[in-house]
Amino acid sequence: MTNIITTPLTSSPAAPLHRRCAPLAWLVLAASLAACGGGGGDTTPAPGPGPTPTERFIIGGTVTGLAPASGTSGSSRLVLQNNEGDDLLPTANGRFVFATPLAAGSAYAVRVKSQPNGQTCTVAQGSGAMPGAAVDSVQVSCAAAVWGLPEGTWVREACNSPSPGQGTRNMFRLTRQDETRVTVNQATMAYANAQCSGAGTVQSEKEYARFEVDRKETRGGITAFWGNWTYSVDPTRPTRAVLARSGPYLCWAADHFWAQFSTMDDVERLVGNTTQQGLCYVLPE
Repeated sequence: MTNIITTPLTSSPAAPLHRRCAPLAWLVLAASLAACGGGGGDTTPAPGPGPTPTERFIIGGTVTGLAPASGTSGSSRLVLQNNEGDDLLPTANGRFVFATPLAAGSAYAVRVKSQPNGQTCTVAQGSGAMPGAAVDSVQVSCAAAVWGLPEGTWVREACNSPSPGQGTRNMFRLTRQDETRVTVNQATMAYANAQCSGAGTVQSEKEYARFEVDRKETRGGITAFWGNWTYSVDPTRPTRAVLARSGPYLCWAADHFWAQFSTMDDVERLVGNTTQQGLCYVLPE
C-alpha cells in the first residue's frame, strides 16, 4: 500500500506581511500619481478677492443749490428715486444716501421724482452698474425755475361739492399764441365724487379773455407776468392783470386779476396766502 502523506494547508509566513504592506503601497502610488497630475479629479481653486454674492453696497451722492423749504401747505418738495422706487426726500444741501443697498453688478438709475417748489433739479452721474463698492458720485443740482408763459388746462386746487357725491373745480384753458399772447377759455371741471379725485369732465367751456404780456420778472421760484387783460364779453374795456407761476401753481384772483399788485413783493405775499387757501390753479394729474 502506498502511503500518501498529506500536508496541512497553512499560509506562508510572507503572506500576512504582504497583506499588511499592500495598503501602504497603494497610498504611495496614489501620492505619486497625484504629484504627476494623474489619477486625481478636478480641484476647486480657492476663491479670489472680491465681493461675495450676498454683499451689498450703498448708493448716494450730493445735493447742491436746494433752497430751504418754504413751509407752505401743499408746496412741492424734492423727491429722489432709485430704480423706480426707494424714495428719498433730501431737505438740505449736502450728502444723501438711499436706504436700500444694491448687490455688486446690479443696475442703478437715480432720477428726480418730484421737483421742489419753484426750482428745477437735474441729476448727473445717476446711472450705471454697482462696481462692487459704495457709489457716492451722484450729483443733484437745483436752481430757480424760470417759467415760460403758462399754457394748458388749469383747475383750481380747492374742490367744491354742489351736491352729495359730486365735486367741481373752476377751470381755465390757456392757449399760447406766441411768447407774449395767450387766449383763455373758462369752464367747470366736474367729478363723480365729492373729493374731485380722478378724471374730470369739462362742462360749459367758453371763450373768456385774451392776455397780452408786456412785463416779466422772476424772483426765487416765482415768475410773474404783467400785461393787458381783455374780457371777451367786453373787449372795449381792457384792464391790467398779472399771473404768477410758482412751482406747480398758477395764481390769480378771479375778479380783479391782481391788477393792483405791481411789485414782486406784492406778488410773493399773495402767492403764499393764496396757495395756503387752495385758491391757485394746478395742472390736473
